[in-house]
Amino acid sequence: MSEAMIVDITANNIQEMVIRNSKRFPVLLNCWSPLNEQSKLANTILEKLANEMAGKFIFAKLNVDKEKDIAQKFGLPGVPLYKLIIDGDIVTEYEGLLSEEAYRSMLNANIKEEPSEVLRKQAGEAFAQGQYDQAIQLLGEAAKVNANNFKIHLDLVQMYLHTGHLDKAKDLFYKLPEEAQKDPKGKELDGILFFSEALEQAPEIEVIQATLAENQNDVDALYALAGYLMLNGHAEKALQTLFKLFTIDRTYQEGLPQKTILKAFEMLTAKAPELVTMYRRKFQSLLY
Repeated sequence: MSEAMIVDITANNIQEMVIRNSKRFPVLLNCWSPLNEQSKLANTILEKLANEMAGKFIFAKLNVDKEKDIAQKFGLPGVPLYKLIIDGDIVTEYEGLLSEEAYRSMLNANIKEEPSEVLRKQAGEAFAQGQYDQAIQLLGEAAKVNANNFKIHLDLVQMYLHTGHLDKAKDLFYKLPEEAQKDPKGKELDGILFFSEALEQAPEIEVIQATLAENQNDVDALYALAGYLMLNGHAEKALQTLFKLFTIDRTYQEGLPQKTILKAFEMLTAKAPELVTMYRRKFQSLLY
């Protein structure tokens, strides 16, 4: 998921944040005053939409009381007032407060989806229908349209993992820039790669279960079981298994239980934040 782009406009950044950035993203400039309740409500609504539509536009807030020189240059008649700026030009503006739905409709009517994102969605649909070759072809076309859209490459890593091409997935993922690897989806894929590698030499799940039936504290079997659970969507059971392993032998393979727990937290943060928060607290109590 992309992060919302929200910025406060000042005399020092207006040229870069509004004029230059509007060449890359639509910029919604909202002129407001802390003394005007409607303009504060407009900010609240537009911040919500900026989070909802993260990565599609920049929400720029201009405090007309604080930045009087800018407000004077704009010749603002009153607040709230928004101006939608694309490629340096004001494409639409409105004085007054609108409803959330009206703001959303205005944005949807003026913001065109980036071409590589359209191809990404088509690739995802093709992959879901089992058309793997077509999906990869569409991602290749998307990369040609926008080589800087790292989501394309993350999608390809995910497809490689789903089709059992672990080596291809690893090779591509670890060549990606740090920005991609630290993206929430990147962290999730990094975790999947981590657990997939851990299971490369592990026995079948039936063997692991049989081993634990004989000795429920077998550390090798516990570690492998946690990997299977994590990769099959049983995150909480996987964490419980790792916590048990940590309790039995935190020094196992040079501190691997703690390393794996932290990797699981990173992997799950975006999709299961409440679960991660709860188990982080539990882990802190185990540490001390």
